[in-house]
Amino acid sequence: VQGRFVDDPRGAVSEADSLIRSVMDERGYPVDEDFERRAADISVDHPDVVERYREGHRLARTDAGDESATENLREAMRNYRALFENLVESEPART
Repeated sequence: VQGRFVDDPRGAVSEADSLIRSVMDERGYPVDEDFERRAADISVDHPDVVERYREGHRLARTDAGDESATENLREAMRNYRALFENLVESEPART
């Protein structure tokens, strides 16, 4: 996903968001369309990265074509990567 960023930043961030949803599902977190619910569920086991998830999600939704938008997408990728690493290195969600 990261390698795609250079050629298609918005597409790479969208793919990262999908990957996070897949990993969340595999790790036992409910995955639905309610972003705030997903963030709340993640915050139970990963309080240190939930704000980065929220910020990544917010930045990914910015809709501008200028250089600052690309920087926002770069930051969103960093935030998604932090959550991804945290999710794959941890125990499955408590159910």
